Amino acid sequence: MVKGLYRERIKVLTDLWGNILDNWESMDRNSLLSLVQETYEKNGIRPFRGFKSTNLYEKELISLFVVGKDGLGLYDDYRPVFDKLFSLEEKFYEVSKAIIEKGPDDAYILSGNDKDVLARSLRLIFTEVIFSFSDEQKLIQALRILDSSSNDAIKHTAKSFSRFYTAFRLAESLAEGLIRDKMNYIAMKKAFSISLGIEYPLPKSSYVALISKEVFNVNPKLIRKVLEVSLQP
Repeated sequence: MVKGLYRERIKVLTDLWGNILDNWESMDRNSLLSLVQETYEKNGIRPFRGFKSTNLYEKELISLFVVGKDGLGLYDDYRPVFDKLFSLEEKFYEVSKAIIEKGPDDAYILSGNDKDVLARSLRLIFTEVIFSFSDEQKLIQALRILDSSSNDAIKHTAKSFSRFYTAFRLAESLAEGLIRDKMNYIAMKKAFSISLGIEYPLPKSSYVALISKEVFNVNPKLIRKVLEVSLQP
């Protein structure tokens, strides 16, 4: 069941698909990106993000892809639309499957030995989980598989994404009112890191504060109270 925190986002993405199916033949990725940004800004939806603020709407096409494929079940019947507008996301999807089905090294080869492609593939699984289309165990399994590799680039991608996912889930819990004080925050962070089952650098409070502010628009007073950090204006 979709969390209330994401219902409006998924509704906006679903409505976007109605527009896309009506106009896809005259669209390209640039016009699609403009449409997504315009629609998000109109509806007060903020892109998912971590540290980096570059190409946020380009990355957000993964959300649109996941809703179209898994939420609306359009992939088989509207394959030409996906092939034209979401060829990169189709690649990320193939790599995400390879991580679990073939292992870290084969997935990395399929990615073109590109850490960014590998990270985007994890983001695709992450989005499936956040939108409740996949169980969280799928992402945990993918992270553990990548972390088991002897390739430093692959391991680094797993650890970096684990840090992002932990920060995101903590920010989400803050937005939902599940974290109310510093002690609760620390306990939840430790419990979450244990559940992932790999060694990785835990996110700093400033990272959680960034996502809380920029993705979930959490009240700055609450962020300062719980995380004890100063927010940038």
